[in-house]
Formats: sequence, C-alpha cells, structure tokens
Amino acid sequence: MTLHKFKMITKPFWVPTITLIYYSMAAVINPLIITALIFGWIGDLLLMRGRKRWFVAGAFSFLIGHLFYIYVFISSAGGLQIFLQHPVLSGILLLPYIGFIIYFKRLLGQNVSSVLIAAGFYLSILMLMSYTSLLRVWTVSTSSFLLTFSGTILFIISDSLIGYRNFKRKFKGIGVVIVVTYISAQLLIIGGLV
Repeated sequence: MTLHKFKMITKPFWVPTITLIYYSMAAVINPLIITALIFGWIGDLLLMRGRKRWFVAGAFSFLIGHLFYIYVFISSAGGLQIFLQHPVLSGILLLPYIGFIIYFKRLLGQNVSSVLIAAGFYLSILMLMSYTSLLRVWTVSTSSFLLTFSGTILFIISDSLIGYRNFKRKFKGIGVVIVVTYISAQLLIIGGLV
C-alpha cells in the first residue's frame, strides 16, 4: 500500500479520533472546541476530493474552524481587554506574524490572482489564531500556554507547506511533514485546552 492510499484511507478518522481524545481528557466539554474540530474534519474531507473548487471549500472550512479557536483563545486570555492591559507588548508580539505574511507572499511571488488573494486572507486568519493563542501567556498555566501555542505554530508550518506545494513546487517527503505537523497541531491545541 502506498503512502497516498494509506493517507486517503485514514484521513477521515484523524479528527474524529482527536475529538474522542478531547472528550476523554476534558473535565468540561467546550462546544466551541468541538465545533472547531468539526470544521477541521469537514475541511479534511473536502480536501480529499482533490479538485481546485474542493480545495477552496476545504480551506474555507478550516478558516471557520480557526475563527472558533480564535474566540476560545481570546476568551481564555481574558477577553479583548488583554490588549488594553498589555498594549505595547501585544503590538510587539504581532510583528513576527506580519513579517511572516510579507515573507510568505514574496516567496510565492507577485502574482495577484484571486486564489492567491484568498490564500493570503486564510494565512492572515491562521496568523491571528496563533497570535491570540500567544496572548494567553498572561492568563493560563505555562503548560496550557506552551501546548496550545506550539500547536498553532505547527498549524502554520503545515498550512504553509500546503501553500508552498500548491503554488510553488513540490519536494520529496512534503506530504509526510504536512500530515505529521497537522495531526500534532490539533493534538497540542486540544491538549492545551483541556
């Protein structure tokens, strides 16, 4: 069995398994986290279709899931007043994310197609998800912060590799790295939120 066939057979079960892990570990089930995972699962199923329109639909589903994670992260960071309590540091912490968006846009090239514009918007939401997880540093335990923040960084790596593969070029082993970073990202995020 090839790696691609193995991935296609197992992919529909990744997020349901992670959701079951969350159910078994969480003292209190947060429906917003479940919703974020469900949108990730729908995104996985849509991406399995392989065609361009399904890719866009899958990315949109992931984007919705990220918005739910953003809400969960902001809530656990103490709400929007976290920006008022640490305005300068909050602004400084945002700079690496802005820098990465600029770098990645240059890496992909200057082509301003509608697909690249949509990818840029998706990347911005992904960066916002990681940024809001970073703001939790002041309000949650060190382990909760590190697990969740590390998960968002792995999500950035996974999705950036998908973008690079789709818009630039493929390289050997990229599929394995994407899968491992994606599954690890979801596991670390929920591990930090239980």
